[in-house]
Amino acid sequence: MSNKFSSGDRVVISPDYHWAKNATGRIGAPPAQAVGLSGPWSDDLTRAVQTRQGVAIFYWVWFDEPQRDAEGDGPYTGAEIPENQILPIPGR
Repeated sequence: MSNKFSSGDRVVISPDYHWAKNATGRIGAPPAQAVGLSGPWSDDLTRAVQTRQGVAIFYWVWFDEPQRDAEGDGPYTGAEIPENQILPIPGR
């Protein structure tokens, strides 16, 4: 499987996602606490999750500015975000 993003890539969260809309950040390795809850990540970069629609690929995004989730919890400095809700920031 080829990764869409690499560690350090600058990204923005889709305005259509249910939280962290338009937040910018960098792709990076998840923190140990997240790995402890979710299990191993492939190359410390992606996590595959079986959903009703098939396999979803998640990346860890470290936000430039902490974000609150859809319920107002947080602020969070990073989160796992589905690949299809992450957009590259060109030229950065």
